Formats: sequence, structure tokens, C-alpha cells
Amino acid sequence: MTDPTDRVPDSELIHRAQVGETEAFDELMKRYNQAVYRLAYSMTRNHADAEDICQDTFIRAYRAIKRFDDRFRFYTWLHRICVNLCINLFRRRGRVRLTSLPGTEAGAEWADIADPREDAGAAELRRDLDRAIARLPDDQRAVFVLRVKEELSYGEISKLLGIPMGTVMSRLNRAREKLRELLRDYLPSRAS
Repeated sequence: MTDPTDRVPDSELIHRAQVGETEAFDELMKRYNQAVYRLAYSMTRNHADAEDICQDTFIRAYRAIKRFDDRFRFYTWLHRICVNLCINLFRRRGRVRLTSLPGTEAGAEWADIADPREDAGAAELRRDLDRAIARLPDDQRAVFVLRVKEELSYGEISKLLGIPMGTVMSRLNRAREKLRELLRDYLPSRAS
């Protein structure tokens, strides 16, 4: 078993990849493949698109590795490439209208509501949250994913998406309002 402290630092792998050592880039790809895929899937909500974007992210990174500025973190660079590819996909396709998913109509009841396992409610909430996020417009979903799942600051999102910080905040606010509406069954009811 390999000792985790023996792990070669990213900076060394990047340097080796910059001088043409493909095995070093392969190792970087192994380290970050799942994280890039998760980001792409969070934004696109489609496995095939996420796989394509993940692959394109690494192809672009490989082609540009010699220009990588080692003052930055490698994942931050990959992250930016991935987000830009997602945005390009949204622009190519135009706005996509999402239809209601089966079982999400008002008053729908779930068959597993009486499941005695403690984590069943959490699994149901995660599933419903994923469905709700998928129903957000692309621009709101992108800001929501970058802020909540990727934990970027408003400034970072503004710079990454090329939009004013006020637009980031308003899109995030609209996304949260829409999610509250879609997930109202999970919110505590307010006394009237």
C-alpha cells in the first residue's frame, strides 16, 4: 500500500507535463477527473454532456499545459476551463425549457414516505433537491452551483462568468427563491 505522504506534488507533475512527460499529465487527470466531472454534471444535469465536457476540459488543459501559471492552483485552472465549456454549451443550445418530472406535481406523494430507515428522508431530499436544481434556468443554475456546491465567492463567480457582481447576487437570489418554491414541502410551515 502506498503511503499518502509519498504523493508527488501537483507542481512537480505539472512541470514534468510541461516538458512533455505524458505520464505526469495522466496522473493529474486521475487526481482531478472525478471533481471535474462532478462540476460539469452539477452544471449540465446530464451525464453524457458532463462526460464530454470533462474530456474536453482535460484535452484543453493538456494542449495549454505549457502556458499554465504555477502561481495558481491546478484545480482552479481546470475549474475555469470546465465552467467555460459548460457556458459555451448553454449558449450553443440556447435556453432549455425543462418540463415537470414525474412525481413532482403539487400534492404528489412518494411511495417510500413510510420508510423506517433514518437516512431515507435525507436521500429523498437529495433526490428532490437535484431535481429542483435541474429545473432552474441555466444562468441561475450556474451561479447556484458555483456558489453553493463549489463554494466560490461572488467576486470569483463574477469574474468566471464575466457578469457584474450584482447580477451574480440577483441570479443567486432568484435561484434560491425558485428552490424554496419547488421544495416547499420540506420547509417548516409558517403560522398564518
